[in-house]
Amino acid sequence: MTEESSTKTKRRRTRKTRLIKIKKLLFFLIILLVAIWFFLGLKSLIYRTLINVEIMQPGELTENISTEGILIKQEYLIKSPLKGTMKYSISDGQRVKVGTTLGVLEAPSMDTVSGVKQYAVKASVGGMLCNHVDGLETILMPGNLDGVEIPSMDKISNRGQALTEGNVEKGAPVAKVIDNLSPVFLFGTLKAEDYKKIEQRKEPELKLLWQNQTILARVEKLLNDETKGFLLVLKNYPDLILHNRRVKFQFSLGKMEGLLVKDESLVTQGNEEGLFIIWKGLVHWVPVKVKGRLGGQAVIEGADIQPGISYVINPRFAREGDKL
Repeated sequence: MTEESSTKTKRRRTRKTRLIKIKKLLFFLIILLVAIWFFLGLKSLIYRTLINVEIMQPGELTENISTEGILIKQEYLIKSPLKGTMKYSISDGQRVKVGTTLGVLEAPSMDTVSGVKQYAVKASVGGMLCNHVDGLETILMPGNLDGVEIPSMDKISNRGQALTEGNVEKGAPVAKVIDNLSPVFLFGTLKAEDYKKIEQRKEPELKLLWQNQTILARVEKLLNDETKGFLLVLKNYPDLILHNRRVKFQFSLGKMEGLLVKDESLVTQGNEEGLFIIWKGLVHWVPVKVKGRLGGQAVIEGADIQPGISYVINPRFAREGDKL
Protein backbone atom coordinates (compact mmCIF):
# COMPACT_ATOMS: atom_id res chain seq x y z
CA MET A 1 0.00 0.00 0.00
CA THR A 2 1.39 3.32 -0.99
CA GLU A 3 1.68 6.26 1.34
CA GLU A 4 -0.95 8.18 -0.65
CA SER A 5 -3.59 5.45 -0.37
CA SER A 6 -2.90 5.12 3.35
CA THR A 7 -3.53 8.82 3.83
CA LYS A 8 -6.85 8.63 1.95
CA THR A 9 -7.97 5.71 4.09
CA LYS A 10 -7.22 7.63 7.28
CA ARG A 11 -9.18 10.64 5.97
CA ARG A 12 -12.21 8.46 5.19
CA ARG A 13 -12.07 6.97 8.69
CA THR A 14 -11.77 10.44 10.22
CA ARG A 15 -14.79 11.74 8.23
CA LYS A 16 -16.77 8.64 9.17
CA THR A 17 -15.91 9.06 12.84
CA ARG A 18 -16.81 12.75 12.68
CA LEU A 19 -20.10 11.95 10.97
CA ILE A 20 -20.95 9.42 13.66
CA LYS A 21 -20.20 11.98 16.36
CA ILE A 22 -22.35 14.58 14.60
CA LYS A 23 -25.22 12.10 14.32
CA LYS A 24 -24.88 11.24 18.02
CA LEU A 25 -24.80 14.94 18.89
CA LEU A 26 -27.88 15.64 16.77
CA PHE A 27 -29.67 12.69 18.36
CA PHE A 28 -28.75 13.95 21.81
CA LEU A 29 -29.93 17.46 20.93
CA ILE A 30 -33.22 16.10 19.61
CA ILE A 31 -33.71 14.08 22.80
CA LEU A 32 -32.82 17.16 24.85
CA LEU A 33 -35.25 19.37 22.93
CA VAL A 34 -37.99 16.77 23.28
CA ALA A 35 -37.27 16.55 27.01
CA ILE A 36 -37.34 20.34 27.36
CA TRP A 37 -40.55 20.56 25.35
CA PHE A 38 -42.07 17.80 27.45
CA PHE A 39 -40.88 19.42 30.67
CA LEU A 40 -42.18 22.84 29.69
CA GLY A 41 -45.46 21.35 28.58
CA LEU A 42 -45.73 19.39 31.80
CA LYS A 43 -44.79 22.48 33.82
CA SER A 44 -47.40 24.53 31.97
CA LEU A 45 -49.96 21.79 32.57
CA ILE A 46 -49.11 21.70 36.26
CA TYR A 47 -49.32 25.49 36.50
CA ARG A 48 -52.68 25.51 34.74
CA THR A 49 -53.88 22.87 37.19
CA LEU A 50 -52.70 24.94 40.16
CA ILE A 51 -54.26 28.21 38.97
CA ASN A 52 -57.32 29.21 41.01
CA VAL A 53 -59.91 31.43 39.41
CA GLU A 54 -62.79 33.44 40.88
CA ILE A 55 -65.52 35.61 39.40
CA MET A 56 -65.14 39.36 39.91
CA GLN A 57 -68.15 40.89 41.65
CA PRO A 58 -69.09 44.41 42.78
CA GLY A 59 -69.20 45.09 46.50
CA GLU A 60 -68.11 47.44 49.25
CA LEU A 61 -65.57 47.53 52.04
CA THR A 62 -66.42 49.19 55.33
CA GLU A 63 -63.83 49.88 58.00
CA ASN A 64 -65.25 49.81 61.52
CA ILE A 65 -63.64 49.87 64.95
CA SER A 66 -65.55 48.02 67.67
CA THR A 67 -65.25 49.40 71.18
CA GLU A 68 -67.17 50.38 74.32
CA GLY A 69 -67.94 53.68 75.95
CA ILE A 70 -69.51 55.30 79.01
CA LEU A 71 -72.42 57.71 78.59
CA ILE A 72 -72.20 60.90 80.63
CA LYS A 73 -75.46 62.82 80.78
CA GLN A 74 -77.36 65.24 82.99
CA GLU A 75 -79.57 63.10 85.26
CA TYR A 76 -81.84 64.04 88.14
CA LEU A 77 -82.82 61.53 90.80
CA ILE A 78 -86.40 61.59 92.08
CA LYS A 79 -86.39 60.36 95.68
CA SER A 80 -89.14 59.05 97.88
CA PRO A 81 -90.24 61.62 100.49
CA LEU A 82 -91.37 58.89 102.90
CA LYS A 83 -91.22 55.19 103.51
CA GLY A 84 -94.05 53.49 101.70
CA THR A 85 -95.24 51.68 98.58
CA MET A 86 -94.59 53.14 95.13
CA LYS A 87 -96.89 52.72 92.14
CA TYR A 88 -95.98 54.23 88.76
CA SER A 89 -98.43 56.01 86.46
CA ILE A 90 -95.93 56.70 83.62
CA SER A 91 -93.90 54.01 81.92
CA ASP A 92 -90.15 53.94 81.51
CA GLY A 93 -88.83 55.93 78.54
CA GLN A 94 -91.62 58.52 78.30
CA ARG A 95 -90.84 62.21 78.08
CA VAL A 96 -92.18 64.29 80.94
CA LYS A 97 -92.57 67.96 81.78
CA VAL A 98 -91.78 69.72 85.02
CA GLY A 99 -94.48 68.80 87.55
CA THR A 100 -95.68 65.69 85.72
CA THR A 101 -96.93 63.06 88.16
CA LEU A 102 -94.73 59.99 87.81
CA GLY A 103 -96.60 57.85 90.29
CA VAL A 104 -98.22 57.61 93.68
CA LEU A 105 -96.52 56.81 96.99
CA GLU A 106 -98.72 55.23 99.66
CA ALA A 107 -97.30 55.87 103.12
CA PRO A 108 -98.60 55.12 106.63
CA SER A 109 -100.44 58.08 108.18
CA MET A 110 -102.20 58.75 111.47
CA ASP A 111 -104.24 61.50 109.84
CA THR A 112 -106.52 59.23 107.79
CA VAL A 113 -109.14 56.70 108.74
CA SER A 114 -107.51 54.05 106.53
CA GLY A 115 -104.11 54.71 108.07
CA VAL A 116 -102.62 55.30 104.61
CA LYS A 117 -101.99 58.55 102.80
CA GLN A 118 -101.17 59.00 99.11
CA TYR A 119 -98.49 61.37 97.87
CA ALA A 120 -98.00 62.33 94.23
CA VAL A 121 -94.40 61.85 93.12
CA LYS A 122 -93.68 64.50 90.50
CA ALA A 123 -90.88 65.29 88.08
CA SER A 124 -88.75 68.16 89.32
CA VAL A 125 -87.35 68.75 85.80
CA GLY A 126 -88.36 67.99 82.26
CA GLY A 127 -86.79 65.21 80.24
CA MET A 128 -87.03 61.48 79.72
CA LEU A 129 -88.15 59.18 82.52
CA CYS A 130 -85.79 56.31 83.29
CA ASN A 131 -86.37 53.62 85.90
CA HIS A 132 -82.75 52.42 86.07
CA VAL A 133 -80.19 53.76 88.54
CA ASP A 134 -76.53 52.85 89.00
CA GLY A 135 -75.31 55.29 91.66
CA LEU A 136 -73.29 57.32 89.15
CA GLU A 137 -75.99 59.89 88.43
CA THR A 138 -74.42 62.50 90.73
CA ILE A 139 -70.83 61.60 89.78
CA LEU A 140 -70.75 61.26 86.01
CA MET A 141 -72.21 64.61 85.02
CA PRO A 142 -71.22 66.92 82.15
CA GLY A 143 -70.22 69.61 84.65
CA ASN A 144 -67.84 67.28 86.50
CA LEU A 145 -65.80 66.04 83.54
CA ASP A 146 -62.63 67.91 84.47
CA GLY A 147 -62.64 66.99 88.14
CA VAL A 148 -63.90 63.42 88.34
CA GLU A 149 -62.05 60.16 87.84
CA ILE A 150 -64.11 58.00 85.51
CA PRO A 151 -64.36 54.39 86.74
CA SER A 152 -62.88 51.62 84.63
CA MET A 153 -65.20 49.93 82.17
CA ASP A 154 -65.33 46.62 84.03
CA LYS A 155 -66.73 48.34 87.13
CA ILE A 156 -69.69 49.84 85.30
CA SER A 157 -72.87 47.94 84.46
CA ASN A 158 -74.90 48.49 81.35
CA ARG A 159 -78.09 49.93 82.84
CA GLY A 160 -77.78 49.52 86.57
CA GLN A 161 -80.58 48.43 88.89
CA ALA A 162 -84.17 48.48 87.68
CA LEU A 163 -86.64 50.32 89.90
CA THR A 164 -89.91 48.45 90.32
CA GLU A 165 -93.17 49.07 92.08
CA GLY A 166 -93.25 48.08 95.72
CA ASN A 167 -91.84 49.07 99.08
CA VAL A 168 -89.33 51.92 99.21
CA GLU A 169 -87.38 53.60 101.98
CA LYS A 170 -87.42 57.31 102.68
CA GLY A 171 -84.86 59.09 100.50
CA ALA A 172 -84.42 56.12 98.17
CA PRO A 173 -84.55 56.86 94.43
CA VAL A 174 -87.83 55.91 92.78
CA ALA A 175 -87.03 57.30 89.32
CA LYS A 176 -84.71 59.59 87.45
CA VAL A 177 -85.24 62.11 84.70
CA ILE A 178 -82.61 62.51 81.99
CA ASP A 179 -82.28 65.99 80.55
CA ASN A 180 -82.32 65.22 76.84
CA LEU A 181 -81.71 68.88 75.97
CA SER A 182 -78.30 68.94 77.67
CA PRO A 183 -75.19 67.59 75.90
CA VAL A 184 -74.67 63.84 76.08
CA PHE A 185 -71.02 62.77 76.23
CA LEU A 186 -69.44 59.44 75.40
CA PHE A 187 -66.10 58.50 76.95
CA GLY A 188 -63.96 55.49 76.14
CA THR A 189 -60.50 54.16 75.36
CA LEU A 190 -58.97 52.52 72.31
CA LYS A 191 -56.05 50.36 71.32
CA ALA A 192 -53.06 52.38 70.14
CA GLU A 193 -53.48 51.44 66.48
CA ASP A 194 -57.21 52.27 66.56
CA TYR A 195 -56.61 55.55 68.38
CA LYS A 196 -54.18 56.58 65.64
CA LYS A 197 -56.86 56.05 62.98
CA ILE A 198 -59.26 58.33 64.87
CA GLU A 199 -56.56 60.92 65.52
CA GLN A 200 -55.59 61.12 61.84
CA ARG A 201 -59.11 61.86 60.65
CA LYS A 202 -59.70 65.44 59.56
CA GLU A 203 -63.50 65.43 59.61
CA PRO A 204 -65.04 67.34 62.55
CA GLU A 205 -67.67 64.62 63.01
CA LEU A 206 -67.51 60.87 63.40
CA LYS A 207 -70.10 58.25 62.54
CA LEU A 208 -71.00 55.73 65.22
CA LEU A 209 -72.97 52.53 64.70
CA TRP A 210 -75.17 51.44 67.60
CA GLN A 211 -77.83 48.74 67.29
CA ASN A 212 -78.09 49.21 63.50
CA GLN A 213 -78.48 52.96 63.88
CA THR A 214 -76.07 55.69 62.79
CA ILE A 215 -75.21 58.38 65.32
CA LEU A 216 -73.18 61.49 64.54
CA ALA A 217 -70.69 62.60 67.16
CA ARG A 218 -68.34 65.55 67.53
CA VAL A 219 -64.86 64.99 68.93
CA GLU A 220 -64.61 66.97 72.15
CA LYS A 221 -61.21 65.70 73.25
CA LEU A 222 -58.61 63.06 72.41
CA LEU A 223 -56.31 61.90 75.20
CA ASN A 224 -52.97 60.96 73.64
CA ASP A 225 -51.54 59.38 76.79
CA GLU A 226 -51.34 55.84 78.09
CA THR A 227 -55.14 55.58 78.13
CA LYS A 228 -55.63 56.57 74.45
CA GLY A 229 -59.02 57.94 75.44
CA PHE A 230 -61.70 59.88 73.60
CA LEU A 231 -64.53 62.15 74.63
CA LEU A 232 -67.35 62.67 72.15
CA VAL A 233 -70.53 64.74 72.11
CA LEU A 234 -73.46 62.81 70.64
CA LYS A 235 -75.72 64.65 68.22
CA ASN A 236 -78.63 62.84 66.56
CA TYR A 237 -78.91 60.03 69.09
CA PRO A 238 -82.05 57.91 69.68
CA ASP A 239 -83.79 58.22 73.05
CA LEU A 240 -83.27 54.52 73.71
CA ILE A 241 -79.52 54.92 74.14
CA LEU A 242 -80.03 57.25 77.12
CA HIS A 243 -81.19 54.32 79.25
CA ASN A 244 -77.68 52.90 79.10
CA ARG A 245 -74.51 53.80 80.93
CA ARG A 246 -72.13 51.41 79.20
CA VAL A 247 -72.63 50.95 75.47
CA LYS A 248 -70.99 48.85 72.79
CA PHE A 249 -70.67 50.57 69.43
CA GLN A 250 -68.50 50.92 66.35
CA PHE A 251 -66.65 53.81 64.79
CA SER A 252 -67.54 53.84 61.10
CA LEU A 253 -64.37 55.09 59.39
CA GLY A 254 -65.47 54.85 55.80
CA LYS A 255 -66.93 52.88 52.94
CA MET A 256 -65.44 52.05 49.53
CA GLU A 257 -67.46 50.71 46.61
CA GLY A 258 -66.25 49.00 43.45
CA LEU A 259 -65.14 45.60 42.20
CA LEU A 260 -63.95 43.35 45.01
CA VAL A 261 -60.94 41.06 44.55
CA LYS A 262 -58.59 39.26 46.89
CA ASP A 263 -55.59 41.38 47.77
CA GLU A 264 -53.21 38.51 46.97
CA SER A 265 -54.38 38.49 43.35
CA LEU A 266 -52.78 41.88 42.61
CA VAL A 267 -49.45 41.87 40.75
CA THR A 268 -47.14 44.81 40.11
CA GLN A 269 -45.57 45.06 36.67
CA GLY A 270 -43.31 48.04 36.18
CA ASN A 271 -44.89 50.79 38.23
CA GLU A 272 -48.47 49.63 37.78
CA GLU A 273 -50.65 47.33 39.82
CA GLY A 274 -52.82 44.87 37.99
CA LEU A 275 -54.10 41.33 37.92
CA PHE A 276 -54.43 38.39 35.59
CA ILE A 277 -57.85 37.94 34.01
CA ILE A 278 -59.16 35.17 31.79
CA TRP A 279 -60.29 36.52 28.43
CA LYS A 280 -61.39 34.16 25.65
CA GLY A 281 -59.67 31.28 27.39
CA LEU A 282 -56.30 33.04 27.68
CA VAL A 283 -54.52 34.58 30.66
CA HIS A 284 -53.90 38.32 30.31
CA TRP A 285 -52.45 40.84 32.75
CA VAL A 286 -54.38 44.13 32.88
CA PRO A 287 -53.64 47.29 34.91
CA VAL A 288 -56.10 48.38 37.60
CA LYS A 289 -56.50 51.22 40.08
CA VAL A 290 -56.69 50.15 43.73
CA LYS A 291 -59.15 52.37 45.62
CA GLY A 292 -58.51 50.76 48.98
CA ARG A 293 -57.61 47.63 50.91
CA LEU A 294 -59.11 46.07 54.01
CA GLY A 295 -59.14 42.63 55.59
CA GLY A 296 -57.39 40.83 52.74
CA GLN A 297 -59.62 42.35 50.07
CA ALA A 298 -59.18 45.25 47.66
CA VAL A 299 -61.60 47.53 45.83
CA ILE A 300 -60.44 48.12 42.26
CA GLU A 301 -61.51 49.78 39.04
CA GLY A 302 -60.13 49.75 35.52
CA ALA A 303 -60.95 50.01 31.83
CA ASP A 304 -60.37 46.31 31.15
CA ILE A 305 -62.42 44.84 33.99
CA GLN A 306 -66.11 44.48 34.71
CA PRO A 307 -68.40 42.34 36.88
CA GLY A 308 -68.48 38.69 35.85
CA ILE A 309 -64.88 38.50 34.55
CA SER A 310 -62.78 35.63 35.86
CA TYR A 311 -59.50 36.55 37.52
CA VAL A 312 -56.56 34.57 38.93
CA ILE A 313 -56.27 34.68 42.71
CA ASN A 314 -52.84 32.96 42.90
CA PRO A 315 -50.86 34.86 40.23
CA ARG A 316 -47.50 33.17 40.88
CA PHE A 317 -48.72 30.27 38.72
CA ALA A 318 -50.10 32.50 35.95
CA ARG A 319 -48.22 33.48 32.79
CA GLU A 320 -49.23 35.84 30.05
CA GLY A 321 -50.87 33.93 27.21
CA ASP A 322 -51.48 30.68 29.13
CA LYS A 323 -54.51 28.85 27.85
CA LEU A 324 -57.10 27.72 30.34
